[in-house]
Amino acid sequence: MKKPPIATEMPPIELTYTVQVETLTHFRSLRFRLLAPMVTAALFSAVLVAVASYWLGDRWADEELQKRFAGIEQSLSTSTFPLNPTVFELLADLTQTQLIGLDASGRVTHSTIEPDGSKRDAYRIFRFPIRNGSQRQDRVTEVEVLFDNRQIDASRRRAAILPMVTGLSTILALSSISLILTSRIAGRVGRLQQRVQRVAGGDFESTVSDQVDDEIGRLGGAVDAMASQLSQLWKRVNRQQSEKLLHQIAGGMAHQLRNSLTGARMAVELHAQQCDVRDDETIAVAIHQIEASEDYVRRLLLVASGRQDEDRPTKVRLCFDDARGSLTPTARHLRVNIRWTIDDQIDNEQVQDGPTWMAAANNLIHNAMQAGDEIHVSLTKLSDHRIRLTVSDNGPGIDHRVAEELFEPFVTSKPEGMGLGLSVVRRAAERLGGEVRWRRESNRTIFELEAKLV
Repeated sequence: MKKPPIATEMPPIELTYTVQVETLTHFRSLRFRLLAPMVTAALFSAVLVAVASYWLGDRWADEELQKRFAGIEQSLSTSTFPLNPTVFELLADLTQTQLIGLDASGRVTHSTIEPDGSKRDAYRIFRFPIRNGSQRQDRVTEVEVLFDNRQIDASRRRAAILPMVTGLSTILALSSISLILTSRIAGRVGRLQQRVQRVAGGDFESTVSDQVDDEIGRLGGAVDAMASQLSQLWKRVNRQQSEKLLHQIAGGMAHQLRNSLTGARMAVELHAQQCDVRDDETIAVAIHQIEASEDYVRRLLLVASGRQDEDRPTKVRLCFDDARGSLTPTARHLRVNIRWTIDDQIDNEQVQDGPTWMAAANNLIHNAMQAGDEIHVSLTKLSDHRIRLTVSDNGPGIDHRVAEELFEPFVTSKPEGMGLGLSVVRRAAERLGGEVRWRRESNRTIFELEAKLV
């Protein structure tokens, strides 16, 4: 018993389906939908032009034929000269016709062709009487004028060819122009579609507007505006998600750091009690730094819980001196030279929250110490009741890959960094009613932190 053959027709069916899908997609395209009515209208117009041209050519040929016959009739019907064979031959050559003379009984008197019935079928025949035919010596009472059908058809074609060629050439030109314009419109719509697909995929930077002030150009401008708004919205959502994650990280880190700092402070205080040198400056600095760290931890716990610490207005000079006193030993340890300058007009000025301003200043100065070995920290008072902290270093500068999003959370070029320092600086500047910015100038990286005075 033979086994049934294995079916092998699936690949062709799948290929046929793919071709059908591609065909349907082609038929549904904008170019086809624009061109199909135009081409159909052009073909219909071409047929109408051809039919109308042929009808007009036939009419003009008949009119020309009637005029030629009327001229022959007018010349011969009232003629007084004899219509003998010689005259018939001359007239036939002159008018490009064939002439047959008939007597009163209908017999042929003279003819330029053989009066054969089969030959007469190739001609269109007209007849007219001769005046006073019974009194004429040549006995011709009627004349038949035979027009060759081939000449009539040629005349009809000549009359029809000019309007037909004119109409078809006009239709061809219009169709070509329509094809070009349709292709351009379809191309612009196709580029607009690709742009929308890129926007849907998250690419908000490229543009599609072609600076043409029409409906498609304005639509492209609207897509660009939509992409710009989506970009801002996307950044805002990312920032909110980053801040939410920052709160979670801050809470976890704060709980761990609080226990570690408590143990470190107890150990340092115990060492200070047992140390013979009571005025050891380094122990005092260490205790002060631990107290500042405990304050940061407390503030982190507030941030993690969605609350905010109460503002503590503080003199700017005290904050500046505190930062200088706490960071100078660190700079000495790292062998970094820091130059500190402060405006004398800031002696009694205050900021809205001293710990917030110190946290931002410490972050900027720490980053500068990690980047270069020549640091300049200056604090000046501006004319609009604001202060500006300027921190510059001679380091290599900011990596171009993170330059545009430098103050966003978790953006960093350091392998061991988390990218939280500068985002904290920006939040601090916003809370203090100011702003933070950076620039590269004279091979130095410069950060400026501004805050309002209270």
